[in-house]
Amino acid sequence: MRIHIIACRVFTREISYYAALSPHTVDVTWLPQGLHDTPDALRRMLQEAVDGVHDQVEKNLLKHRPDVIALGYGLCSNGVVGLTTKDIPLVIPRTDDCIALFLGSQKRYLQLFERMNGTYWLNNGWIESSGTLVQQRETEQQRWQKYAEKYGEDNADYLIEQEGAWVSHYNTCAFIHSGVYESTEFVETAMRAARENSWGFEEVPGDTRMIKALCEGSWNDQEYLTLLPGQRVAADYTGKKIHAEVIA
Repeated sequence: MRIHIIACRVFTREISYYAALSPHTVDVTWLPQGLHDTPDALRRMLQEAVDGVHDQVEKNLLKHRPDVIALGYGLCSNGVVGLTTKDIPLVIPRTDDCIALFLGSQKRYLQLFERMNGTYWLNNGWIESSGTLVQQRETEQQRWQKYAEKYGEDNADYLIEQEGAWVSHYNTCAFIHSGVYESTEFVETAMRAARENSWGFEEVPGDTRMIKALCEGSWNDQEYLTLLPGQRVAADYTGKKIHAEVIA
């Protein structure tokens, strides 16, 4: 079987590792981290990536047609809602987002969410692909200077304060460990982010079983949606996160 995975770059190490071990041929298209912050942009880029696979097949740019396209995305702020596929089945994890995939299941994610409400999650993939809270804070003075020059110092103070208001929504920084790659540097970075934001800190074991299943083709209907041609992705409020609906 040939699997073409379209995934966020936060999965680079894990998907690359399991793709190399997969009994199947696995190709990967990477998309930028952070698109879940703009669901419409995420939906557009995902659809373009899915359509791009089809176009490459039609133009003989891909020598072998994939048997399935799999997404390294969950619901992701409804960013996958509305996606369609032309003639290749599309497999999507039934999770809220990538946190559940790094934790091993939507069920475990919800259990931890109930116990750790107010948690800012980090792991090696997020730190590598998007930088860190610490790195972002290092540019705060530069942003203040630009605001001061454009709007005045009082307004610059206010704008910086508003930009940092999101910090109060969290009380803990949790670092998810990976069975694929470990780095004390990343753990220390997460600890530093917690310390500078006056958050608690916790380390959580990760579980890559769902990521591994994407690369091995061992998905099931309970945890993954298989979208067929003539269908589109719709949000599901029964706990399955997403379901397929027929395109009228």
